[in-house]
Amino acid sequence: MHAHRSVGRQAFTLIELLVVIAIIGTLVGLVLPAVQKAREAANRVDCKNNLKQIGIALHLYHDSEDYLPAGYLYTKPKKTGSGGGTQTPAPMILRRPPPTSFGEPQDPGWGWAALLLPYLEQAPLAQQIDYTLPVAAPSNATARTTVLPVYTCPSDRETGLFTVQTTANQPLAQAATNCYAACFGGGVAPATKLDQGNGVFFRNSRVRLADITDGTSSTIAVGERAALFTQTPWAGVMTGGTARTTPGAPVYSAIVEPAPVMTLAYCKRPLNSRLAEPYDFFSPHGTVIHFLFADGSVRPLDTDVDSAVLIALGTRAGGEAVSGTDY
Repeated sequence: MHAHRSVGRQAFTLIELLVVIAIIGTLVGLVLPAVQKAREAANRVDCKNNLKQIGIALHLYHDSEDYLPAGYLYTKPKKTGSGGGTQTPAPMILRRPPPTSFGEPQDPGWGWAALLLPYLEQAPLAQQIDYTLPVAAPSNATARTTVLPVYTCPSDRETGLFTVQTTANQPLAQAATNCYAACFGGGVAPATKLDQGNGVFFRNSRVRLADITDGTSSTIAVGERAALFTQTPWAGVMTGGTARTTPGAPVYSAIVEPAPVMTLAYCKRPLNSRLAEPYDFFSPHGTVIHFLFADGSVRPLDTDVDSAVLIALGTRAGGEAVSGTDY
């Protein structure tokens, strides 16, 4: 008589497999948002730390030079010939410039971020730069294409190397991006000259902390301007180059602005507006934008902050009273 031996089942049925897949899918759906939320929280901390490092560097620069670095450096071209020579064109306008202003000279163009390198433990990189030559000079290519973590927000998906284009959409030079812009001012009129910004930074600026009579704790120095919104070089301004809306940016219009916008932004339009243009501040963090204030503190502003408050925070000596409860 043969003994009966039971053979165990070797595989899932189709129904069991579908149930397991459904359970796994549900668990992923529950866990993934939490993971993404935790990652974004960590990215915000890193972004704030970047701004804190920039703030420390700004104050170290001020301690050394007795003024804050320029928004960017500009050397007026020398006159040539004996008959009066070549005159320098009128300074460019930051906002709504005439088409002819896109080609006006802005060299050497090295911006605030490049001037801070020795104070950000980047002295070897600073030593590679010939600050007397334009940012776009071939000999400065290695430096301007170096990606720097301190100028990179981890939430920004368009950071790294990019090609600066002319107004004719022709390549000018490669550069590494900057996720932060210096504040040119607040509520700046279209006719304001680049050498006369009412903020902490403008062309050839040498603003002292004592000049910030609105109070350093109530005046924006540097803020977020994500590369996913507009790609700009940390190195500075390139004559003939443009700052333009990044393809796929979460805004309604593609806008091209002249070279000075590469280092400068200003306060006027609501933050993270769908109508934002390259001279605006813009954050990849949704409803919060981080700003470095002139006292070295880093504080977030909600995107629904009142425009009048934002403009007041952008000026260094406008006489506007802004309390901590206003933003």
